[in-house]
Amino acid sequence: LAVLVRRRGCHYSPSFSSLAGGMDFEVQTIEAEICLKRPATELGEGSIWDVRTARLLWLDIPHAKLFRLDPTTGENEEHDLSAYSTHVSSVVPLDANDDPSGDRVGVTLREGFALYNFRTKDLEVLGGNPQVVERERFNDGKVDPQGRYWAGTFTKNEALEPVPNGSLYRRNPSGSVDMVLSGVGISNGITWTKDGRTMYYNDTFTAQVDAFDFDAGTGDISNRRTCIKGFGETNGWPDGCCIDADGMLWVARFNGGCAGRYDPASGKLLAEVRVPEAAGKQVTSVAFGGDGFGDLFLTTAREGKTAAEAAAEGQDLAGSLFCVPRARLAGIGAVPGQPPNALRLN
Repeated sequence: LAVLVRRRGCHYSPSFSSLAGGMDFEVQTIEAEICLKRPATELGEGSIWDVRTARLLWLDIPHAKLFRLDPTTGENEEHDLSAYSTHVSSVVPLDANDDPSGDRVGVTLREGFALYNFRTKDLEVLGGNPQVVERERFNDGKVDPQGRYWAGTFTKNEALEPVPNGSLYRRNPSGSVDMVLSGVGISNGITWTKDGRTMYYNDTFTAQVDAFDFDAGTGDISNRRTCIKGFGETNGWPDGCCIDADGMLWVARFNGGCAGRYDPASGKLLAEVRVPEAAGKQVTSVAFGGDGFGDLFLTTAREGKTAAEAAAEGQDLAGSLFCVPRARLAGIGAVPGQPPNALRLN
């Protein structure tokens, strides 16, 4: 989540009848394993797998840190982008036709779209970025099947509370940037079905996941409707998301301590992956990676607390990265993920 949702009394509950069409049933749950302990991370976010390098890309938004993790060795490269911007809010791989080396990635800074080079540590701000006003910044972003980079913003009022004045933007391979939605509260997770006909989108402010008809040729969206409801104080707010090979949505639940697997056709909660209590409840993003996209990765945060304060509350793993191997996911009926889409520059 790009901003601390100011709610009190949030807790995790193992029963989610409100998320399952009002029917009580046993939701299969497992606990994620620690993948990388990093309590220095304030707002871990933006996880996505880069097939070019077999690395997981992820972020610490308010410290403008970009990470690249090798899960096989545990090596986590750290790239400080604070010389370029106050925030880095999303990262996406480039298409192999644009950069087979894996050196370059797309990112969104507070101000908009850019490219970063891991090898040279150079950053190029892309043209066409919209004007970002005071107390507004870019947040989560992902790429559609045609290589367009989608990312949204959120704004705060003078009391530093989120207000629905943000927008969702689409950067086209031609270099043009279009505003697709206005009146956005907290723009977050976004993904597409395998057939490319439906786009799913999380505006955390609305406490629901919406679906759109998607026109692959133009990038236009239409027919907005709600597909998953029932998020909120007791079970967390919809943050980042990804989609698996069966077309089921995985949604990170900020202040819910978990990510849930949902059937977007029915809105039914099918399974959950929880983080340990020591990680707190701020689960922010979820992504498939590893061999055949069989492993699931989750980022966490300690927004609103220092590392020392989180540790004093027994949450010394807050901000760390977690994972669930393929074999354990299969135990709750889950399947590997769809490959992430890659940014095309022309």
